[in-house]
Amino acid sequence: MADSNKQTRPYISGRFILELDDSSSSSKAVGTLQAIEGGSFKSDVVDEKIGSDPLVMKYSGRPKFEDVTIQIGMAMAPRFWKWIKSSFNYEAKRYNGALVALDFDNMERWRRTFSDALIKEVTFPTLDGAATEPAYMQVKFAVENIEEKKSFVKYQAEQEAPQEWNKQRLWLPSMFTFKVDGLSGDKVETVKIESFTVKQEVIEAPVGGILQVAKEPGRVDFPNLSVTILQRDADKWMKWWDEFVRAGNHQQSKQKNGHISFLTREAGNRGILTGNPLVTLDIYGMGILGVSPVKHDSKKAELQKVKLDLYCERMDLQPGTGTVSA
Repeated sequence: MADSNKQTRPYISGRFILELDDSSSSSKAVGTLQAIEGGSFKSDVVDEKIGSDPLVMKYSGRPKFEDVTIQIGMAMAPRFWKWIKSSFNYEAKRYNGALVALDFDNMERWRRTFSDALIKEVTFPTLDGAATEPAYMQVKFAVENIEEKKSFVKYQAEQEAPQEWNKQRLWLPSMFTFKVDGLSGDKVETVKIESFTVKQEVIEAPVGGILQVAKEPGRVDFPNLSVTILQRDADKWMKWWDEFVRAGNHQQSKQKNGHISFLTREAGNRGILTGNPLVTLDIYGMGILGVSPVKHDSKKAELQKVKLDLYCERMDLQPGTGTVSA
């Protein structure tokens, strides 16, 4: 006879899955996650003072749901990248979906469903030619509602999109190219691009008679870029700065467009990466702000480098053929 007083044993969640509701695909899963943070259920306390009564009455206010931050790889399904792309293009889309945790037996342990999610921040990792450890993107989204549900569904052994892990493990933050149209005939031999974040303003719009707070998309803030290149390649950039800044010739026609491509580990002659991009970030309306020599140290034998400070007016994201197909 089963013991009705037996406690449920604690468990470890070994895998996390992001699902997005979309009628264009038979599968809701868009990829596995490295980490999940936020999504808390909260409420502000409301104080009410009545007349001469010294007692202050307190009760809960509107329900509040904390922004959700997820850490992802570069091989998410195209539907996920299209969600980000729509925000970059001022066409923010709302999605319903779920965050799902599985244990090491692929048993679903918890499911947090969310509704009307809007992208709020997208942080790209530092790209470094000397990097040897994996790096991941970070995406924050705001939600209007979250509910926690329990189910004990047994999943298949592999629940991620087809070939997701195979493609993700082929990417390191050293596997990228940076090209600027009209400035370099070939991809610049870039040493490093510092981490940067694209931010979408999300505005709360509470209305009477409804506890749940509606949220609306606002402006998109595209960041400045900090790019390190070799000193030998700095002449064209210095010439651009002289014309654009020193001479004050900074009209839009002098701005440039650029492209950052995240590549797979497929190499040709001399180890040059030739694989299809997992993701390409197109950068529009670039202007140069500064050209700064990296610290010179006579006690170290190292290549001379220059740091470029660039601004941009807009970015667009293109999922490449290197991503998964789900």
